[in-house]
Amino acid sequence: MSFLKRVASCSLVLVVLTIVYLILIWLWLGFDHIPNKLHDVSTLRNATYDFIIVGAGTAGCVLANRLSVNPNVTVLLVEAGDIFGATSIVPLFSTAMQQTSYDWAFRTTPQKYSSHGLINNQQFLPRGRGLGGSGQINYMLHFTGIREDFERWEKLGALDWGYEQMKPYLERLGRGTEDGNQQELCLKELRGDDIFKPNQYPSMMPANDVKSESFNFCAKTASSCTSDRRPKLHITTVDPEENHLAKAFTEAPKFLGHEHNFNAARYTIRNGIRWSSYHEYLRPAFNRPNLHVLTETMVERVVFDPQKRASAIVVKMSNSNDSFEIKVTKEVILSAGAFQTPQILKLSGIGPAIELKRHRIPIIHDSPNVGQNYFDHLNLPLFVSISATASVTLNKILHPRTILDYLSTGTGVLATTAVAGIGSLRGGKFGIILFGMGSVDEQALRHVSNMRQDAFRAHFPLYYNTSQEGFLFLNTCHQPKSRGAIFLRDQRIDSHPFINPNYLKDRYDVDCMIAAIRLAARTVDSEPFRRMGAKLYWPKVRQCSNFGPFEEDFRTNRPSDRYLECILRVSALTGHHPGGTAAMGLHSEAVVDNALRVNGVTALRVVDASVFPAPVSGTPNSVVIAVAEKAADLITKCCTEN
Repeated sequence: MSFLKRVASCSLVLVVLTIVYLILIWLWLGFDHIPNKLHDVSTLRNATYDFIIVGAGTAGCVLANRLSVNPNVTVLLVEAGDIFGATSIVPLFSTAMQQTSYDWAFRTTPQKYSSHGLINNQQFLPRGRGLGGSGQINYMLHFTGIREDFERWEKLGALDWGYEQMKPYLERLGRGTEDGNQQELCLKELRGDDIFKPNQYPSMMPANDVKSESFNFCAKTASSCTSDRRPKLHITTVDPEENHLAKAFTEAPKFLGHEHNFNAARYTIRNGIRWSSYHEYLRPAFNRPNLHVLTETMVERVVFDPQKRASAIVVKMSNSNDSFEIKVTKEVILSAGAFQTPQILKLSGIGPAIELKRHRIPIIHDSPNVGQNYFDHLNLPLFVSISATASVTLNKILHPRTILDYLSTGTGVLATTAVAGIGSLRGGKFGIILFGMGSVDEQALRHVSNMRQDAFRAHFPLYYNTSQEGFLFLNTCHQPKSRGAIFLRDQRIDSHPFINPNYLKDRYDVDCMIAAIRLAARTVDSEPFRRMGAKLYWPKVRQCSNFGPFEEDFRTNRPSDRYLECILRVSALTGHHPGGTAAMGLHSEAVVDNALRVNGVTALRVVDASVFPAPVSGTPNSVVIAVAEKAADLITKCCTEN
């Protein structure tokens, strides 16, 4: 008996040590040493750089890499936050970073036409604060737009940004997609220290990353590699043969009609960890001596010389009120995102003259459309229960085996974001997203959505069952017509601007989203989902009780348009895809021209989702990367010619 106790004790100690070791490895993977990070900011008071990039988000990371490739130019990347740490690399923890110090935690003004089920009628608008920006807290869905998106841009005046011009940059992003033939060729080229098992799995880290020399965090599938060594996204596609929800979703068009385009979700995930533009673009550039990274620093404004040429930026550290200038010889590039790029432009004297005068800001250029044209997607969540074991539940997430699988092999529910599929009618203006969470934590979801308790429980009627199997259909309009605006609160960069998206102001958006809801209802009624015992729960919202849902609505899944409009105006939530607030175009009142140069001044560009003239028909993160790639080519060509 004593021997058995010793064996049991030794086994327990071994398990504990293994878990501790894996946790330490996870923490280590989330930590980055940045050799070219500036620690003594006082040395910058008289410093001059060729390029200054404001914001190390999705676009800023791309630009920092691409511009610093030339060793003859100096680049400064300025970011208000710092590294995100270990939590951000776990895909399923996407929302865990929201409403923390890693989130700017913007919120809308009280909405008139929507958000009536949210506290104070306000939507929370999370934006990543740190290296990688919102690419470190998003759901990592990979989507490169459709042809019509870029043709629409061209019609709105964004010449040279049509589909044929964007196609090479969009296709470049897909070079990391899994491909059997290419994978076989690639594996023959891998070095011994790049693989976990000989000729089987690629390293989690790029070959030039020191961490790849000592630890490999491998998943069951691998990304392909090519002879092209330029940065590329690593794209993982949900396998319908392994994911029952994805299988049912992709089979549904056989019963709904071939005009339905339903696909398994694709993520920018590499071997179980988030793989954003920070990982693929910025990290490989950390050792370049001509690139400096300045973190925890706010850019207050851009300074112009008498000829209206950008000559410097004014910065201040987050923990100090002391401001000073950093000079630039070639260009300042704003990549601060759809909320803060227009804020910085206005604080620099570029914006609507009447607003600048109100805040006593000297006018450099009267640009009436700065902060205008703000668009975003809305999602209405509808809960569907199933009888099959196929979704992510709280019980599964908290099971020790789940944690062990992820820490040891980078697999399991923690290695995905639970999104299984994305669908629409071919060429349609609306769509649905299958989010495979069967049970949710009420406190956590309300914390990041701002939903009132009654609205939350109406949409998640089985919230109390932590083992409940099911999923959400997120119903959205791809091309909303409602437009909002962003206005200064005061002259301080650390004051959040007023953000009014005017969700659902345009009647078209309501009708468009109703069409998406009816598509979701038809999908639930299709044979693949009936086999899973799918049941759609129409929310019993107090404000909408006069319009439904009635008993017949549950039986037919065809409630009235008035009821659907009501629940949209009560409970639809932001899709987290803001853009358009510094849109490009041909006319003189466009904020930027077709080379993304700010009109009315020189040596200043904008490169982020602000420049989109109209939304893309899905998640925009990968399109932002493509825009930044094209912008880098434009900047490089311009500076070479000059």
